[in-house]
Amino acid sequence: MNHSISVLFKREFQNYFNTPIGYVFAVVMLFLNLVFFFYGIFGSIPAFWEARIASVESFMKLLPFTFILLIPAVTMRLWAEERRSGTIELLRTMPFTELDLVLGKLFGAWAYVSLLILASLPLTISIWMMGRLDVGATFALYLGSILMGGAYVSLGMLVSSFTKEQIVAFVITFFFSLTFFLMNLYLIGQHLPPAVASFVSFFSLSFHFNSFSRGLIDLSDTIFFLSFMALMVVLNVLRLRQEARV
Repeated sequence: MNHSISVLFKREFQNYFNTPIGYVFAVVMLFLNLVFFFYGIFGSIPAFWEARIASVESFMKLLPFTFILLIPAVTMRLWAEERRSGTIELLRTMPFTELDLVLGKLFGAWAYVSLLILASLPLTISIWMMGRLDVGATFALYLGSILMGGAYVSLGMLVSSFTKEQIVAFVITFFFSLTFFLMNLYLIGQHLPPAVASFVSFFSLSFHFNSFSRGLIDLSDTIFFLSFMALMVVLNVLRLRQEARV
């Protein structure tokens, strides 16, 4: 990470803790996940006490659902607020390239989301103390969650680059995130021919999280998440350059 990206990363990461909103997001995410973890959700994911095994699998399976609600709120301000306040023009006068700006913001927001995910470690340790925890499977779950979080953040950041209204960025990111989530639902897939269902599921972020949720680190799924983020970064850079020429 070069110096420019490092400076932007620190600025973006610290922004989440300079106002109460960053703490509010953290509390809401942990509260929702803990409630769903101990009581289950919609009958599709059993409560921890019903599973009767020492595992955080059910907790991690909730993250795609939680990300749909949380990450649009986390990313809506990334570019929209800079544009609304005029600070984006100030950033353009500094010795930063468009790639520096995009990566700095991406890493800052991704680090914040990753911190929220890792905040569940005390729960994981508690479960480990109650029984034999599969360390390898748990590591895969955390790795997959962080990669998927980065993919959703990169998507939300790209959407935010097209507007100066945070609520607009939130709604559009929520719509796209929900679409990627629904692509993998069985109720949708079963009404499609198998070949079509497989093709549609391939573009679902939650589909590529499935292997991690089973405790497996699949190289193809890892590459998919990284490639998705790279594509979002390229599109974001092109968007900034197009905006600068106007």
